[in-house]
Amino acid sequence: MPVSRGRKPKKNKKQARAQKAQAMEPAALPDWMPGAIENVLGEAAVLLKSESPRELEQTTASLLGAELHRALQGENDGLDFDLFFEAVVLAVSNAEPRQEHWLLLQGMSAIAPPGFESFVRASVSRLRKDLRSEILPEWPRLAAKIKASGDVWELHDVYGTRLGVLAAFSYPGDAAPTVYLFEIDTSWIPRLSGGGVYDSVDQAVEAWRQRFGDEAAPVEVTDPRRLEGLANRSLDILGDESRSTLDEWYRAERRFLSLDTALRNRGLRLPSSRTYYTDIDPTVMAVPFKAWHLKTFDKEPDDLLVEDLATEWMEGIVPATWFAVSPDRLDHVTALIGDWADDAVRLAAQALLPTWARWLGERAGLPSALVEGMVAQVTKY
Repeated sequence: MPVSRGRKPKKNKKQARAQKAQAMEPAALPDWMPGAIENVLGEAAVLLKSESPRELEQTTASLLGAELHRALQGENDGLDFDLFFEAVVLAVSNAEPRQEHWLLLQGMSAIAPPGFESFVRASVSRLRKDLRSEILPEWPRLAAKIKASGDVWELHDVYGTRLGVLAAFSYPGDAAPTVYLFEIDTSWIPRLSGGGVYDSVDQAVEAWRQRFGDEAAPVEVTDPRRLEGLANRSLDILGDESRSTLDEWYRAERRFLSLDTALRNRGLRLPSSRTYYTDIDPTVMAVPFKAWHLKTFDKEPDDLLVEDLATEWMEGIVPATWFAVSPDRLDHVTALIGDWADDAVRLAAQALLPTWARWLGERAGLPSALVEGMVAQVTKY
């Protein structure tokens, strides 16, 4: 849900996650987890059908994602997905040794969140010893060894608030690299909105176009600063994540870590972690809006009102997308303005928002039909 002025989103969880993984102390499980863990182990036999590291990884991600989605759909507390990952590994380690359990751990080692890799590897080794009498295939061990090449492309939807990042990956000895697609929604706080593995850049682009329009064309990324939305995506659970997003919840983090490493090996660095709620200068948007308003309507809008609207618009979003407007972004800002305490200012801002949307839409060169649709979306009757 939107975060109104004066209330900030939770702090980034990356550091806390690493510290928690190092401790690995037993914890009381929320009510939803035991059943979810039982479901994962009970359905693990499907992994026996996997014939490649990619299939194993995909099926594992789907097994876990199904339980994350089920938990999110229910009225559950304790939606700690890192704890769930840890608890599944511990449950597998304590269960009767089976080949499908070994495959599950191999798949989980390929998508383990940062800080959990060594914990999963140790569990894999222990289970392998318990299965020493069984002949196990060699290829599952390759799943955790997938690496990014450092070749990256970006895509944007027509509004400019959806970012697609395509990164090339390969397993050891694999002559046919795959492409991982990160889908990032920057309409508000940047967040993962989906993803997936594809055979080629063209195939990933086609999947993107089916979701977000035929206009998108991939552009090779030579400056990692363009990937700020990816680098600073939120790790918090907002409660409206789709099944496709939750299938990628763990894998996207692992793939991002590998991509970061590959870029560093090329002497390139992704943008550092930051907050988008400090050092906001509303004049960056207020000044050009007021100039356009004067030219268009031959009168100036109220200075303080415009700066209030600009501040609300800019807080929480990637600076490179400040001047982008989309239906989703308008939905977020409309909800935020609706939470303003001052009735007079709130009503005035709501009345000004359609003009603000028109200015941004025309400034971005969007088709008139899209501009008019967004104006209508926020017009109060």
